[in-house]
Amino acid sequence: MIEEFKKRIKTLPPLPKSFQKILDICNDDNAGVSELAKAIESDPMMVAQILKTANSPLYGFNRQIKTTAQAVSLFGKSMTKSLVMGSTVQGMLKVSVEPYGISPEQFVNISNLQSVIAKAWFKRIAPQKADDLFLCALLQDTGKILISDEVIRRDEVMYFKDDIAMSFDIGAVEMNNFNTTSILITADIFDHWGFEPSIIENIRHSNDPKNAPDEYKQTAWALYIIRTLANPKHQLSEIATQTSLNLAKENGFDEEILKEVISEIQDKM
Repeated sequence: MIEEFKKRIKTLPPLPKSFQKILDICNDDNAGVSELAKAIESDPMMVAQILKTANSPLYGFNRQIKTTAQAVSLFGKSMTKSLVMGSTVQGMLKVSVEPYGISPEQFVNISNLQSVIAKAWFKRIAPQKADDLFLCALLQDTGKILISDEVIRRDEVMYFKDDIAMSFDIGAVEMNNFNTTSILITADIFDHWGFEPSIIENIRHSNDPKNAPDEYKQTAWALYIIRTLANPKHQLSEIATQTSLNLAKENGFDEEILKEVISEIQDKM
């Protein structure tokens, strides 16, 4: 089955030219907010997604965000770049995650929750990694879209959904059914699209953080812990929170900092 997914990934179309134009502006120190906002406004769907995200309680802005320029100014170029990448990827793959027991809107909300946790947490413990981790957390569940598509194609939605409903460990269910996980598939998708190696490897090693190389171990465990917190069935629940705090403590994080982040996000929600 692994080879089947790899073949499927190779047939994915290239990312649109408009996407690359926006990334180029994000990476250009001389480009301003108005130039970036104008580039984003060439894609109405992307505008809608960014404005919806900007007005989410998760981000805690104290006024309604009505224009792309406002959103870009508040998010900054780095976060805007990540949100553009997320919107583009979801649009390219046509989100359908029914086998996981969630709607497309819930899938997007979970992705946003993961990215907010990542940003808030790493701004306090490793600020130099916060932007990269925000992007990884936002996109790490992308592989679920391909797995969902395969489950639907096989007409096994009911069986897979039951497996997911009975297990806290989504990765184990995926591995049992397909001998791979959505995290590994995500890494392969981004490798195909030529994403930065650090993004690919951060996500790939989060599938098995115990055996991650030292340079990736901190971010691999962080992404794993964030997925635990944002588990579709138990988002920020008592069991998800306690499990995550235990994992944080066991793997060298200050669990009190993570507990503060969780509490602040729960208040916003």
